[in-house]
Amino acid sequence: MEPPQEFPFPFPPYEIQKQFMKELYNCLESGGLGLFESPTGTGKSLSLICGALKWLVDHEKSEKRELTSAIAVIDGKIKNCERPTDDWFSAQTELIQLNAEKQTFQAKLNGILEFEGEKEKFKRMIESKAAKTKTAQRVRQQFGSLQKKPADQGKAEEVGSDVSDTEKDLILEDPLSDSEGSSEEEDKEEPLFKNTKIFFCSRTHSQLTQFVHELQRSPYSEDISVVPLSSRQNYCINKSVRKLKHINLINETCLQLQRRKTTVKKEKDLKRSKTTNGCPFVPGDQKLLMAGVLTTVQDVEEIVRKGQESNTCPYYGSRKSVKNGQLILVPYNSILHKNTRVSLGIDLKENILIIDEAHNLLDAIEGMHSSVITGRNLLHCYSQLSQYQKKFDSLFSAKSVLYLNQLSFCLKKFLILFGATTKSHPNDEVDKSIVPKLYKIEEFELFTEIDTVNIFKLLEFVKASKLVHKLQGFVEQYGNNVKIGEQKTTKSGITEFLNSIKNKDTPSQEAGSIAGTTNTGEEVTSSPLMAILSFLESLKSSCLDGRIYVLPGATIGQGIVKFLLLNPAAHFHDIVKDARSVVLAGGTMEPMSEFIDQLFLMAGATTDRITTFSCDHVIPKENIISNVVMRGPTGVELEFSFHNRQDTKLLDELGRTLLNLCNIVPAGVVVFFPSYKFEDAVFKHLDKSGVLSKISVKKCIYREPKLASQVSVILDQYAHSIKNPQSPRNGSLLFSVVGGKLSEGLNFSDELGRCVIVVGLPYPNIKSLELQEKMKYLNENVKPDAGSRFYENSCMKAVNQCIGRSVRHINDYSTVVLLDKRYCHKIKVLPRWIQRSVMINESFGSVISSMARFFAAKKPK
Repeated sequence: MEPPQEFPFPFPPYEIQKQFMKELYNCLESGGLGLFESPTGTGKSLSLICGALKWLVDHEKSEKRELTSAIAVIDGKIKNCERPTDDWFSAQTELIQLNAEKQTFQAKLNGILEFEGEKEKFKRMIESKAAKTKTAQRVRQQFGSLQKKPADQGKAEEVGSDVSDTEKDLILEDPLSDSEGSSEEEDKEEPLFKNTKIFFCSRTHSQLTQFVHELQRSPYSEDISVVPLSSRQNYCINKSVRKLKHINLINETCLQLQRRKTTVKKEKDLKRSKTTNGCPFVPGDQKLLMAGVLTTVQDVEEIVRKGQESNTCPYYGSRKSVKNGQLILVPYNSILHKNTRVSLGIDLKENILIIDEAHNLLDAIEGMHSSVITGRNLLHCYSQLSQYQKKFDSLFSAKSVLYLNQLSFCLKKFLILFGATTKSHPNDEVDKSIVPKLYKIEEFELFTEIDTVNIFKLLEFVKASKLVHKLQGFVEQYGNNVKIGEQKTTKSGITEFLNSIKNKDTPSQEAGSIAGTTNTGEEVTSSPLMAILSFLESLKSSCLDGRIYVLPGATIGQGIVKFLLLNPAAHFHDIVKDARSVVLAGGTMEPMSEFIDQLFLMAGATTDRITTFSCDHVIPKENIISNVVMRGPTGVELEFSFHNRQDTKLLDELGRTLLNLCNIVPAGVVVFFPSYKFEDAVFKHLDKSGVLSKISVKKCIYREPKLASQVSVILDQYAHSIKNPQSPRNGSLLFSVVGGKLSEGLNFSDELGRCVIVVGLPYPNIKSLELQEKMKYLNENVKPDAGSRFYENSCMKAVNQCIGRSVRHINDYSTVVLLDKRYCHKIKVLPRWIQRSVMINESFGSVISSMARFFAAKKPK
């Protein structure tokens, strides 16, 4: 199909939007692998929606038209064969072949008609429901309530997720026996027709919600069936299950409830006896919920609300809707993680995958397939497992005992990495001779001696036996009563540790995680086995694709064992192979060569399938100026390399630079620093030298908070002081960090970001063993200079994200100031819309004069 000249759009599209949609249309039609870059503020989301859905509608019409035409041609041939002829045998043979061919085409056409008929049925179901509701409301208004409902009628009884009092529920399921069917098992019967679906993928739940709102104002809002998929954590309406904080526990508990069927009649008895049986929200009236999902564009929150109103599970309702959906919205993990993709029943075969906000896709794949366990996890998990096995050992099958012993063996061997044993305490100091080390997977398995264990079989057993759920139930039920060995009088070593994990009501003092986030004792006790299993799953990777990084901490509990994925293409291969087309889109996709070399080509794609598209910004050239500043106001050279950052002369010059810029820039100024440590050092120095007090005459000063929960508070204060300036102040100054909470996903549009300043270049730590191993891997497997390119790109991609925070729409205007002389060699890796206006300034005076003219021209006349 040729791309159309016009695309349906909610308003007259920009020229670059037309180009974007045409290129996208061609990419989908040819089955290509696309890299699409469209700066933030250029209407990327709407371009993706209208370009992709236009292709989908045309494709469906074309498919139906081609089948109808093919059947008509065959009918003509059949008529010719039915005419009298001397060679009747050949005519009959051809007739049989034609009828068989027609039957195949007719079956596909019938499938399409049946698919369209299903959608009409859903529409009529919603209309009928709406009519009945109106009638009922009118009757109630006229005659009042004819019959008073009992207090508990119409409200589903919520069944608790607490483990049953009977010990039978805690015994491992025999992996050899056939387990009862559950809601997870979908109908395996192959349909006659599978409609082509577009899977739209974005990083976060909030980004998908924004996309739904864009869909709702698009021309396709009433014609396309949109299904938002999300986790049980977002969709579950059973409060007893939702209160579990770990997503894996929520999944396990939900599945466990599915295996114990219940009926409405039994619900009251079950609640009275306080035993766990099936979830009352499954299946529920799924048809009505599905009809709502497939006929109206809704976000996750709206579907949850509808599920609560009809007492049926939104999670399973949305999953069952996928079969009839045309546009399926999914978070990153649901598509990029194969196990999750399979469990959700997502089939990419001959379908379209569009990944938005794809600038960090390589990092995202590496992150979700990497895993970390701590010394605390190991000791904690071993303690739970030992207590559990001691309690029920005589009731386990021989195979269960074998695999539990293998799992305990692995835990013991992993502790050796920190010079610890199962008798160690998390607070015990680590032997100083143990240093950070990187292992290849085979080296790690040989060193820890777990090469004697079949990891594949062990993980299969854990899944089939429901060990995670059984162990969690055991900890909840027996945590305060079970002890291993005799009680010791001294409060030290393993005894104190066991007591601390058994008392759920007393928070552990060492509950904080290594990464610095604070966890409760309950969270720590619930997740150690899951962390271990995630790490064991990583060991199934190819030896070439990953490394094991062992980082001892000050104590055994703080030690880390981490699996590092070096080859993200290993988990993208199936996607490239199965999908008809894959499109990666983002506001800043440069350098595109990174995606081509490290993702598409290494995943087995050929260069002829790859399409790239990059468009300019919609804002006029006169609305943006960019300056590379090589020297400060007194002529001091600006080079904020790691070694120079403590130079007081350089910090003083930075203070003078910021003061001068704040004097001429109106409204909001955002300053990005390479790290939190450097931001803190600069802030303290400027405060001590009195520069901050001088700046505060013109600007209210704010700093990026360490806690994510404080971000919205600081942003509100920052925005308020800009919109309501108190003379002589004319705005605010916000100190932020590259790669921090404010460098991605937030908009500093209009008055909030009239100037974005980037101080220095945020290079990653070159001494990091992880970074060195990644660079070595790229040099050996991609190109000889791929490692150094990766190092440079890691820095500039982060800078480009910061720059993109300012200009957000066609009438916006802003300035970009890059404070470091090294930026004069980085112009070609800046976004193209910045390159067109960038100026390299040898003197600071030229920067001030150009920016003064810029803002003078923008003042209302």
